[in-house]
Amino acid sequence: MKRSGIKPLLFATVLLLFSCAVFGADIYPVGVGMNWRYTGYFKDSPDKKIYFTAGIISKEKIDGKEYFYYSAPKVDTRFMVKTDKNGAYMKLTKYPFPVLKFLTVDVYLTPEIKFINFPMKVGDVWKQEIKAVADLIPFKLNRKIYVKFEVVGTDPFKMDGVEYTAYHIRMERDEGGPKLRIEDNWFVDGIGFVRGETPEYFIELYKYESGQK
Repeated sequence: MKRSGIKPLLFATVLLLFSCAVFGADIYPVGVGMNWRYTGYFKDSPDKKIYFTAGIISKEKIDGKEYFYYSAPKVDTRFMVKTDKNGAYMKLTKYPFPVLKFLTVDVYLTPEIKFINFPMKVGDVWKQEIKAVADLIPFKLNRKIYVKFEVVGTDPFKMDGVEYTAYHIRMERDEGGPKLRIEDNWFVDGIGFVRGETPEYFIELYKYESGQK
């Protein structure tokens, strides 16, 4: 499915249990062979449901560091992500190109963006300044991006008849335009990203496959 300029999901976030609880790396599980199946809609066509699978298909190295290659081909999205005891990080994302609006390109983030902070807790806030770089002859993307993440609370999430508590993380992104871009994401401990909402779309997880190679 191709939609101009709205491919990135920027999967960045975390969640679970009580509002005072603290969670570590299981809030964003990563492993080759994991798959997440989502459904949702674009807000300009709310009656037209979309279904797609996102999965971790391999490990790759960038600048000597090992990342998991997270891909959702049907919605033209991919990321390079990793976790450690301090958080979850993104090094590469697919992003709409600012000159050719119909085109998305791989954008490298320096430093890698920390989209989840461990241990995670409601009320936590962190900020970063990121350099985003992509080359596409004869154009070049090279800009500074300012991001702010906040764990704003918890919300219920239900899948297969089971109700979970999901942590809600809000991201504010300043790319130098007239207004901030705001994205909301929800994560459940042991499952990962379960719900996302941006000005363009809403998606929600309906099946998680944890099998790893």
